[in-house]
Amino acid sequence: MEPPPFSSSPAQLAERMAVSKVLHFRGRGIVVSADTLVVREGRIYPKPRDEEEAVSILRELRGGTHVVVTGVAVLGPDRLLVSSDQTVVVMRDYSEEEICSYVRSGKPMDKAGAYGIQDAFSPVGTFEGCYQNVVGLPLCTLLGLLREVGLHPTPSILLECSTCPKVRELKLESSLNSSARQRK
Repeated sequence: MEPPPFSSSPAQLAERMAVSKVLHFRGRGIVVSADTLVVREGRIYPKPRDEEEAVSILRELRGGTHVVVTGVAVLGPDRLLVSSDQTVVVMRDYSEEEICSYVRSGKPMDKAGAYGIQDAFSPVGTFEGCYQNVVGLPLCTLLGLLREVGLHPTPSILLECSTCPKVRELKLESSLNSSARQRK
């Protein structure tokens, strides 16, 4: 299993992949796309091709630290916006039995790095940054981009982001915008 060659940073690669996806739907209104990468020591861990690769990836990530990078693209009526988010993740020292049981469940097969932070397997020990980024869609980043294209979704989306460092910034901005609209 070799990482794909790239000459840019993981963030740039994730953004490029998200843009590539979103452009397939050009002309269909406002379109959102995201792409997530798991990166450890310069190596990118993709979605596993098969159960054997899922086991191998989970063994390699076990007990170590990696970064989850998600690129988010929003295609609006007159512009394309892109951003990315990064979260540092420390995996717990799970057992071989846990790996095999999780892989047999089929859940790691559609996830970069062969795991989902939200799955009952609970492979993550700790993380620093945005939980939703590790899930695969950093909601605070998405909310910021949607606002830039003129959409103002309800800030209740932020309830899902209690651990995200961007929440305070977005809540403050939301409060300021509400106050300014009320004064007009």
